[in-house]
Amino acid sequence: MQHKILIVDDEDHIRFVIKEAFSHAYQVFTASEGLAAVEIIKKERPTLVFLDIKMPGISGLEVLRLVKEAGLSPVIWMLTGEEDLDIALTTLNMGASGYLTKPFDIKKIRDIVLNVIVDSQKEQHDPQGDKPWRVKKKKP
Repeated sequence: MQHKILIVDDEDHIRFVIKEAFSHAYQVFTASEGLAAVEIIKKERPTLVFLDIKMPGISGLEVLRLVKEAGLSPVIWMLTGEEDLDIALTTLNMGASGYLTKPFDIKKIRDIVLNVIVDSQKEQHDPQGDKPWRVKKKKP
């Protein structure tokens, strides 16, 4: 299964930089506004979403709310140009996994992607399955 990443930001260069960093290894989608992002999330079911808070149309907070209300569960990292502790706490309370301020270090984005992908692969592992310490006895 190829993991999918969605980048939602009204700034072209932000979408471009993140997409270029990961399109060689993952399926990467982009959206410049919130309603398009919601549709992509519903259709493509990305593993990870980088979501700008302030955009024209509906905000990233509204997108986050809609995604959570729809019962969808991508890992969502919020992006913003402002350092605002109240907004950061609000997004975390709404179900975001984290919060990054712009400009961001692409290394930080790479670390987030790696951690999310590794965690999602662990979750896909069958918890009752082939763990080396779980020996199945044969019935006589």
